[in-house]
Amino acid sequence: MVGAVAEHFSQRLQRDRLCVIFLNELHDLDEMRHLLEQFSHFLRSKFKFQNMDDLVSIEDELSLVRSYLYIEQVRFTDRLQVMWEIADCHGVKVPFLTIQPLVENAIRHGIMKRTRGGTIFIRIAVHETHAEITVEDDGIGMDDKQLQRILERTAEGKSGVGLINTDRRLIRHFGTGLEIESRPDKGTKVTFRVRK
Repeated sequence: MVGAVAEHFSQRLQRDRLCVIFLNELHDLDEMRHLLEQFSHFLRSKFKFQNMDDLVSIEDELSLVRSYLYIEQVRFTDRLQVMWEIADCHGVKVPFLTIQPLVENAIRHGIMKRTRGGTIFIRIAVHETHAEITVEDDGIGMDDKQLQRILERTAEGKSGVGLINTDRRLIRHFGTGLEIESRPDKGTKVTFRVRK
């Protein structure tokens, strides 16, 4: 599984190298410095863990997500908005790289498919026995047939690496995986729950 994620990441790295191109367009040295810091943090975090099944604090996972989103917001400027609704989730643990792939999918397959872009919502609600993590976008969404194909491909292990691995690792750790809801031209919502 680590090999599959590494291959997936190396493909993404080619795209992320475009960030360097954007550095040439930045005229603010502080902005350039901050972008490089976030990009470095993102890369260090991605390669930090040897075992993809390690549980990490949700704060560490969100730190990775924040770095990723900063880079994407520099790339897409006003086409990408981010809304956070994060409850006090101290002590909550998730498998490494569970939230970031969902955010990446929302941006690539939902929001950036629209000319005007859109908004990604990241919500964490903490309940007595579990935390509920939601990544939602107002992108192009999917109809029932498209969603069913993705769910079937995920069950067969044929969908995107990020989605398959995230779903499988959540099931392995917590007994349940991703819940996906989507409507054409309205967006997609992906939710999962982890025990506290």
